[in-house]
Parts: sequence; C-alpha cells; structure tokens
Amino acid sequence: MSVASIMPSLPAALVALAGVVLAGCQVGPRPVHDGWAMPRGDWQVVSQVAPGIAAMSPVDAAGHIGQTIRYGPDGVSSGRHACAKPVYAVNLVYAERYLWRQYGLHTVDLGLYRHQDVKITEVFCEGRKWPALGGHVVWVDDERGYAIRHGVWFELRRALPPS
Repeated sequence: MSVASIMPSLPAALVALAGVVLAGCQVGPRPVHDGWAMPRGDWQVVSQVAPGIAAMSPVDAAGHIGQTIRYGPDGVSSGRHACAKPVYAVNLVYAERYLWRQYGLHTVDLGLYRHQDVKITEVFCEGRKWPALGGHVVWVDDERGYAIRHGVWFELRRALPPS
C-alpha cells in the first residue's frame, strides 16, 4: 500500500478521530445514585434573580422570599403545594452547557463557576412533574441550590439539617 492510497482517507480519519475526542469531552447528564442524590430537609428561599425574561412580576417573586421547601422520602411541600409520595430524578450535569442550552444563561448569571458540575433534581408526583416552587432545582453544593419558576431563579439555603 502506497502513501498516495492512504492520503484520500486521512482527512476523513482525522475528522472521525476529532469527533470521538470532542464527544468524549461533551459529557451529558449522568444519573446520581448515592446519598447525595435526593435533597433532604428544609430549605429556605433567601433571594431571587431574573437574569432573562420572567413571567413573574418582581413583587410576586419577592413574595417567595422566606418560603420553606421541605424535601423528604415521605413527602415534599412548598407553600400550599404538597406531594405525599414524591419521586426524585437526579442528574449531574456540566453547569455552563446545561444553563445555556436549557435557559440561555451563563454560569456567571447565577454566580457559579464556569467549569462546574451541578446536580439537577426534578420532583415527580403521581407520574407528572411537580409544578410547585422547588420542583426543579439546580444544586450548587450541599448547602445551596436554585429553584426556577416562571423565569425567576430562587436561591435556596439549608434551613434545617436533614433528619
């Protein structure tokens, strides 16, 4: 086999190799199965920010400050909403890509590091996404998360340790 016969397939091979390398760097959602997976305990809404377009007025958003969201294996509650048998779907994602693709935001819009993994929790009740504040949360660490509702991001801080 001569070098000339290899040359036409070389660019295609390089493109394929580059695709494999880049795909390996683009880690998608990864399920979380350990004790860190499910939020537990009481979480308080401490602040709110609407970095994009919001369908909630600033007055309504400010009304959620101080609200407590309770997560546990035997129930979840937020304001007047409650679910007795919640199912938690949890994934670990790359923050910058997730926030940009899902919400058109950059990590700096929420005060996060650019190259940071975050845990995403979605709460399901009776087979449907739970619509209450706290039904979809981006967890920054074990003590802080952001719940999104109508385009407003509500910062959650642990109010009480898990029981």
